[in-house]
Amino acid sequence: MSAVVAVRAKRAISETGTGGACAPLSEILPAARVARFVRTTEWALAVSLLMLVGSTTSAFAQAATATPTPMMMPTIPQIQLQTVPAYGPAPLTVGFFVSSINPDAAPLASYIWNFGDGQVSMLPPTALFHTYTNPGSYVVNVTVTDTDGHQASSFAGVIVTQPAAQ
Repeated sequence: MSAVVAVRAKRAISETGTGGACAPLSEILPAARVARFVRTTEWALAVSLLMLVGSTTSAFAQAATATPTPMMMPTIPQIQLQTVPAYGPAPLTVGFFVSSINPDAAPLASYIWNFGDGQVSMLPPTALFHTYTNPGSYVVNVTVTDTDGHQASSFAGVIVTQPAAQ
């Protein structure tokens, strides 16, 4: 109803001009029981219309506003990879230990190990041993996937030196 009121009021003002006699409010607001003339400016007419309409809100102010819904972020697994030992002469057998540092995440379901020397494993244990036969620096990577399908990776370095002289 308020939008109709505004349109009719604007039409009455534009037809009569500003400062002159306006159409009766009963023509502008057929539901209103006011039959008086308003001799005033557009501003005063708009104020009079708002007072007649009462405390109802205009259609423009009643536009639907979306209620924000909190976004639920997935719990991504967080892991830590430790190597024992991380340094030594070839052949060096290194133990790798994966621990989850996020207790609220879903359980870890699968593992993909890359030992940095061309060897890859999909063994599921959180503790794994691998032997390096050639000297060099290696970057070890483990990627885990939890039961919700989220993945996390962790890296560690291994340095293998020349074999000890015998």
